Amino acid sequence: MPDVQPLVSDFVLKLKRRKVEGSHAVARQTAELLRSVVSQHRMGSSANQAAALADAVRAVGEQLISANPIELAVGNIVRRVLHIIKEEDISSTAVGIEGLSVTVDSDDEYDSEHDDRPALSAAVLAAHARNALRAPSLQTLLEDIPVSPAISGTASSTGDSDGKSKSAGDKSSTRKLKHDVIAAIGDLIDEIDSCYEPISEQAVELIHQNEVILTLGRSRTVKEFLYAAKEKKRSFRVFVAEGAPRYQGHVLAKELVEKGVQTTVITDSAVFAMISRVNMVIIGAHAIMANGGVIAPVGMNMVALAAQRHAVPFVVVAGSHKVDFYTSPSSFAT
Repeated sequence: MPDVQPLVSDFVLKLKRRKVEGSHAVARQTAELLRSVVSQHRMGSSANQAAALADAVRAVGEQLISANPIELAVGNIVRRVLHIIKEEDISSTAVGIEGLSVTVDSDDEYDSEHDDRPALSAAVLAAHARNALRAPSLQTLLEDIPVSPAISGTASSTGDSDGKSKSAGDKSSTRKLKHDVIAAIGDLIDEIDSCYEPISEQAVELIHQNEVILTLGRSRTVKEFLYAAKEKKRSFRVFVAEGAPRYQGHVLAKELVEKGVQTTVITDSAVFAMISRVNMVIIGAHAIMANGGVIAPVGMNMVALAAQRHAVPFVVVAGSHKVDFYTSPSSFAT
């Protein structure tokens, strides 16, 4: 992929130098880069184009992940794109097997003598049916499952005319696969951009009238969550721990005040003293790991321990692109 390699190298360099700040920006730029990879990928003449496309995405994904292993959103988006390729391949395969006969034992001589349609075994059809009918879930969205072999290889061609029509059909299906994958990645980018909306919809259910809320640092997800509660006429007060050494809590406090939210900035060392007055702790996270642990800004562990000591509900709000089922805290142990 000579055309896209400069883009890959540039983004790898940004990840290594941590020039891209925030999981949202990392996830979005990763998805955009992988969309360019798919767009620039040259579909050859091999039987399984989906597998070749997945290999190209996987090769780029490995470079991005190794550039900054702690940026878990990169691996999540790579797995989502691989999942998209697999799903689109299954979808096109399901369309392709319509009209194909199943090879089963039959006493009807007419079926065996006059049915010229290419045959598939019942096991093949059952396997693809199971994949197509799997219920969607957060776990399946992030799975990295090998792309299924192309079914077109099971059909036999008869004569030159059949071979030419089969070749034309393969090219058409290849173009459709590529187009559908690009469109699906575009939907993924839209999902990343709009991840705050479904989270904010739950604000009214969690934040009640006259509650006191504590947060630390600055998180756009937390900000949108509190904005949504305010728009629904909820009256509440927010204590914002300043989040040293970057003091992003001051920025969040200013943004909340501009929206009319009662806000007080406190020092990080005052969290334990204030926690007994708090009804709920709401924080954002950089990533959520396989065991439910979170990667969060400096000082969040202190807030969590204080909330545990005083039995204060501790709520983490984060988009699905931050959830990683394959990483645990032991992965970062030295």
